Amino acid sequence: MNGSETGGPRRRRRGRGPGRAAPPYIDTPPPPVGSPCRGPEDHLSNVGPAGTRLSEYKRSLIETAVLTTLLQENSHGYALIERVQQLVGTQIYVDPGSVYRVLRMLEEAGMVSSTWEAGAAGPQRRTYAVEPPGRDLLDSWADALETNGNALLKLSRLAREQLE
Repeated sequence: MNGSETGGPRRRRRGRGPGRAAPPYIDTPPPPVGSPCRGPEDHLSNVGPAGTRLSEYKRSLIETAVLTTLLQENSHGYALIERVQQLVGTQIYVDPGSVYRVLRMLEEAGMVSSTWEAGAAGPQRRTYAVEPPGRDLLDSWADALETNGNALLKLSRLAREQLE
């Protein structure tokens, strides 16, 4: 939504002006086929040679944590946000808006489904569950994370060896 539609102030995107550093890049493999998370092939600018933008890396971690949590048990937004933050730890900051955006994308892509249920002490809430394509996506993300983890572990060990 932009300001011209609401009559309010317009949001401006921050760009790289003179003296500003390039955005950080994370070297990750392309996302799995069918993933709602876009990979480097979808970006024509602001990408590293073999990596994705930080926002794509963050989204992939949130997707993985959301799907993992939902496979453990169907859940609603607030509980998901807490569990996702526990799973990703200090790797990224998880804001509630990010989790809800990922849930919406996953639902639109048929990876998860949602139903409205009566809350125990309040209004209805939307509860999410993983669909079969979501299981396939999670399997692909698990492979990608394992590959990245192994590469980071190898680099860490090499760095330690050089320090000895």
